[in-house]
Amino acid sequence: MVGSLFMEDRKTRKRENLRQAGVLNPKPERIQDPLFLESGDFFDPQDDLQVRYEMLRAHLVDGDNIRAICQRFGVSRQTFYNLQEKFLKGGTAGLLPKRPGPKGPSKLTENVLSFVKERLQTDTSISTPELLAQVHEKFGVSFHRRTVEKLLKDLRSKKNG
Repeated sequence: MVGSLFMEDRKTRKRENLRQAGVLNPKPERIQDPLFLESGDFFDPQDDLQVRYEMLRAHLVDGDNIRAICQRFGVSRQTFYNLQEKFLKGGTAGLLPKRPGPKGPSKLTENVLSFVKERLQTDTSISTPELLAQVHEKFGVSFHRRTVEKLLKDLRSKKNG
């Protein structure tokens, strides 16, 4: 009885750690691969990173058929090919899930940032509306007033710091 409580607590902690790390498999019930069904504790269908790695290993090392792998792991072939590409480009780090959406500011490019820095050095009393107008005129992009105010605050604090 005590041993089973310990194991349940360990599984709960592991599941929580996987969730916090962003690698908790949302659909572990889809995994029908014998390694995960028959191995006991080592191969964990809840560990999405391990599932992804083993899926690719089955093809790249064992030479298993992709269609069969996709059936055993409950994923589409497109998902398999996407993961394979990420793995070949980035190694195991490429298998880690990434947040969807933009990875950074799309309008505030290096050129725009350099221009703003240059304008600040040239005219330390430039107002936000003036700077917005100059950026729009030169680069054809518009920013919210608060974006420029935060940028100016950051640049001025770095200059003074």
